Amino acid sequence: DQNSAGEARFNPYPKDWGTSSTGQFWDRLSASNEYTAKNVSVLRMSDSELYTTARLSPLSLTYYARCLANGNYTVTLHFAEIIFRDNRSYQSLGRRVFDVYIQGQLLDGTIIAVKQLSSKSKQGSREFVNEIAMISGSQHPNLVRLYGCCIEGKHLLLVYEYMENNSLAHALFGQEGSPSYLDWPSRQRICIGIAKGLVYLHEESPLKIVHRDIKATNVLLDSDLNPKISDFGLAKLDEEENTHISTRVAGTIGYMAPEYALWGHLTYKADVYSFGVVALEMVAGKNNVKYRPSEDYVCLLDWLMDPRLGSSFNQEEAIRMIKVALLCTNPSPTPRPIMSKVVGMLQGHINVQELNMDPSIYGDDLMFQSLRDEYNEMRPDKA
Repeated sequence: DQNSAGEARFNPYPKDWGTSSTGQFWDRLSASNEYTAKNVSVLRMSDSELYTTARLSPLSLTYYARCLANGNYTVTLHFAEIIFRDNRSYQSLGRRVFDVYIQGQLLDGTIIAVKQLSSKSKQGSREFVNEIAMISGSQHPNLVRLYGCCIEGKHLLLVYEYMENNSLAHALFGQEGSPSYLDWPSRQRICIGIAKGLVYLHEESPLKIVHRDIKATNVLLDSDLNPKISDFGLAKLDEEENTHISTRVAGTIGYMAPEYALWGHLTYKADVYSFGVVALEMVAGKNNVKYRPSEDYVCLLDWLMDPRLGSSFNQEEAIRMIKVALLCTNPSPTPRPIMSKVVGMLQGHINVQELNMDPSIYGDDLMFQSLRDEYNEMRPDKA
């Protein structure tokens, strides 16, 4: 490894090294030892010295280390070639099929999140342009802030404010069965915040925007658990002179409104439906649809309150949120309320209108009936 800032040379002797690194770091002429990563964990295995260092690679997203034993490892990926080249360390935040999310730091110390989209796919390029167009002119406390963008060679980069508490999905559902705990006041505040963000997109923004992919993973939480809607790659403009948009269906199964999923008929009411699903997820603490290979699908409507809340929740607010969520998920788009009314109902400023739907049009009426029965049992006048 004569050039520590360039590509590492493959040497079959000893055989515990392998590399596919290419490219050069930008400051390769400076004297630096920062291209060798050192383990900071406590290692309790024989020959632990073999697991203490790893060689960084300018153009590789793969972590290489000497003689890795079988097991689970927590590693930090380093992307020194990406945009903020005065900063050496980046942290992986998550990954989608077409995106890579990383954490970085600006010169003034501001922590940022960088979203790298795939330039190899038409979808990645299309979402890059779309996201800039939709969010660059949108400023609202409940929308994630876009700092800037960069096209450098084949890299498509979007730079966002960093959200310390990851996503709502992470807080509610977690990973490997270990979700973070959200108390009821936090859930109520988050639900209202998401609704306010949608009010801005649908009713207040100069560009009326249909997000098309409202779901728990696309709601990010800052250090104070304030929600911010993110990922505008699928968003569409809602032209006032159009009653609806006929478009290619794109989004997430389980959150898409029936009229959009079945016929591609898109209006802002599709976002209202998706919001209703997210609201039910916050009440139940469960994913909308959870697949179990050995069983049938498990539907959220089989649950009501998250058992982790115990009795520590405001029953009046919970009933109100459930009722609003059911209004939003009406199979027919016309009866769904506009988001400004949703905010008023959630805050208790507007009476929640009576639920009136015919779910048999689109699905199993018995599934909805079980939810209605449980809801009626929770009503204060039934106590």
